[in-house]
Amino acid sequence: MSFIGNIAGAQTAKAIGKFNNALLQSQARYTEAEAARQKQVFDVVEKPKLLDQQKRDYGDFIVGVMSSGAELRPGTTPYFVSLENKNRQAFNIAYADYQAKIGQENLKNQSLLLQAQGRGELFKGQLTARSQYAAAAGSLLSDIGTGVTLGKQFGFI
Repeated sequence: MSFIGNIAGAQTAKAIGKFNNALLQSQARYTEAEAARQKQVFDVVEKPKLLDQQKRDYGDFIVGVMSSGAELRPGTTPYFVSLENKNRQAFNIAYADYQAKIGQENLKNQSLLLQAQGRGELFKGQLTARSQYAAAAGSLLSDIGTGVTLGKQFGFI
């Protein structure tokens, strides 16, 4: 009679595997959506804000140079400082783009890992179910064998 418990265990293992897979797939979809949201926030809010701030800072620099009476022409110190400022601004934008991309890729990789983990949970449930079905078959055959032996002993067979 233990085969009934094995069959119930198999069904339970499959259900748990399906549930865990569904949960992890849901987490993966959420993580993918989070990556897309972060990209949009960076592209629409953060990067334009950084570019605007850089324009204001450079404008303030130019006003400062002009109000000091210095000339901003090639070969002069204000010109070299201007180039240095533009170089730093370009680096800051490139670094912000890089950081945003790395953050998005990390979230995408995390979603892929969650998907794989979900498939693993589903497979684990299926394997457990198979072993329980095999145990149920073994138990059933054992019970039949015991019944045959008893049937022979008591003259039923």
